[in-house]
Amino acid sequence: MVTVVVTPTPLMIDAAEVLDPVRADVVVIGAVAVQVALDGRGVALTPTRDVDAGVPTEAVDRVVACLEGRGLRRSDVAHERSFTWVREDLKVQLLRPFHPFPRGAARGLPVQNLVGELDGFRRAVVFDGSPTRERFQIASPAALVALKGQAFGRMRASGEIVERDFSDAALLLDRLGEEIAAEVEVPSPMQARVRRAAQTLLADEAAIGAASRELVRAGQEESRRAAEAMARRGAERFLRRLDRGSANR
Repeated sequence: MVTVVVTPTPLMIDAAEVLDPVRADVVVIGAVAVQVALDGRGVALTPTRDVDAGVPTEAVDRVVACLEGRGLRRSDVAHERSFTWVREDLKVQLLRPFHPFPRGAARGLPVQNLVGELDGFRRAVVFDGSPTRERFQIASPAALVALKGQAFGRMRASGEIVERDFSDAALLLDRLGEEIAAEVEVPSPMQARVRRAAQTLLADEAAIGAASRELVRAGQEESRRAAEAMARRGAERFLRRLDRGSANR
C-alpha cells in the first residue's frame, strides 16, 4: 500500500484520534481524504469538521462502538441521526457497501457501493512528526474523483446542491491528473467512473458553474471565469493523458 506523509491539520489529528483502534476497518473518503491528497499543492479548501468514512458492513458495529467509546454520540439532527456521530464540532459520517441483510447499526447507513471496491485504491496516511506510525487510510486520488463524480448533483437537506463535490473533483484532476491517469491507465470500472467525472467537468455547464462558484467561495480562484478555466483545463489535460496512456498500451 502507498504511504502518504502529511503535515496534519486539526481535522486530520482528530480523525486519527477517533479512528485509531479501527483504522484497518475504515477508509476515509471525504474532506479529510481530499485534504491529504492535495497537501502541499497550494490549494484552498472550504473549512469543514466532517469526516466521511466507508466501512465494510460486517465491521459497522465495531466502528460505532469505537466512536462511542471515544466520546462521540449519535447526531440529534433527524435526517442524519442514523449515520452520523458527533463530539462538539467534530462530525463522523459512515457509509457502507450494499449488503442484502445488514444488521445492527449498519441498517441505518447510506449505501455507497464504491466502498466495496477500495481495497486496491487506498493509501496509508502518516504524519510528518512520526512517519513510521500509520494514522488512518484514505481513498486514493482516482477513487476520490470517482466518488465525487458519483455524488454530482446530490442535495443537502436544505435543498441546495453540494457544490464542493464538483470543486473537489476539479482540483484533484487539475493538481493530480498525471497521478490519477497512471492509477487508472488499465481499463476498469474505476477508470470509466473517473473518465465520466472528467467529461462532466469539461462539458457540462451546470457542473462547471457549480465547481467555479465553490472555488471562488473557498478563495482558490479570484473570479468565476478563472475558476471555470481551471476546471476545464484540469479535466481536458487528464483526459488527454489517459487517452495517450491507453494508446500506448
